[in-house]
Amino acid sequence: MNKTKLLIASTLKPIDDSRMYEKFGVSLAKTNEYDVNIIGFASKNTLTHHSITFTPHGPFSRTSVKRLLTPFKIFKIYIKVKPQVIICNTHELLIVSSIYRILFGGQIIYDIRENYVKNIRNTNVFSPILRPFLAAYVRAKELITKPIFDGFILAERVYAKQLGFVPLHKSIVIENKYMPVDVAESDGKAKTEKTVLLYSGTISESNGVFEAIEITEQLHRIDSKINLRIIGYCALKKDLLRLQEAIKGKDYIELIGGDFLVPHAEIIKEIKSADFGLVLKKPNKGVNDDKLLTRLFEYSANKLPMLILNNTTWIRFCDEFNAAIAMDPAKFNAEALLEQMTNTQFYNKGNIAESLWSNEEQKLLDFIEAIRLK
Repeated sequence: MNKTKLLIASTLKPIDDSRMYEKFGVSLAKTNEYDVNIIGFASKNTLTHHSITFTPHGPFSRTSVKRLLTPFKIFKIYIKVKPQVIICNTHELLIVSSIYRILFGGQIIYDIRENYVKNIRNTNVFSPILRPFLAAYVRAKELITKPIFDGFILAERVYAKQLGFVPLHKSIVIENKYMPVDVAESDGKAKTEKTVLLYSGTISESNGVFEAIEITEQLHRIDSKINLRIIGYCALKKDLLRLQEAIKGKDYIELIGGDFLVPHAEIIKEIKSADFGLVLKKPNKGVNDDKLLTRLFEYSANKLPMLILNNTTWIRFCDEFNAAIAMDPAKFNAEALLEQMTNTQFYNKGNIAESLWSNEEQKLLDFIEAIRLK
């Protein structure tokens, strides 16, 4: 049987990104109907899969000429692979994906993982002078290429309201729920020795890493068993330097990664061995208010109790399982918080299976199949 050549591509996500590889890639490959190719940022991981081909690119910084040229390099890979279906994971590939479809046919799908325009306008990645121009450029690309795309995948339910350019009849919400990963369990979690707070994922000021440090410091003063483990990648050099300075000489705070991409399996291992997960991503003028972050699914699926911001959406999600304590990092009583952490019975209701990727997998397969057979 001739398999359909399908290509999933990103400029900034690592080639072993959990959504591109573990969820989309593996789910599509196991149907035995697709020859899956994944293009992403170079990773230290050695990846092998009988139905998936990996093509890494990079490295480059977020603001560099190499980044501007990467879509054209990926376009060359398109031509070499000759995919019949392309799933592009970023606005940076909208133009080259559209050109490929016009010249060579096939179907193209836009997997929208962020509200890019809102992010550009409201984060400090780019200078204030550049932000409105970059935001306008991204939205222009999305509007111009919209008629050429065969389908749109939304990683968040709220994007259906926020992104007016997305035609609802050609779109589907596929949330970034947790795909179980086989990892070696830690020995006994060392619960009697330490209480480990975990900050995982993208490391940045906007994701609340410095609030995580402040919370830990206050709790550690009361109970020396309180430790913090920070694991993930920090893309902004200024945030990394500030982080390294903030944890210097504090043996109860450990950094895993920072200046390199950490394999997702290693992050999951830390989630399984931690005592509390921190979800402190800042509201950022409402950009994050209605988003269900990946770590909410990862933590709840592994029954990891959480300390979360007073975000209505997150509180509603966590209340289904009694999974979290909501707090304000700017004003909290450390003794009262520690007592609450010690005495609360977490995960005594609800069904954590709702946080699993298996709830999204068939929706993805059906959506891609319908587009493939057009």
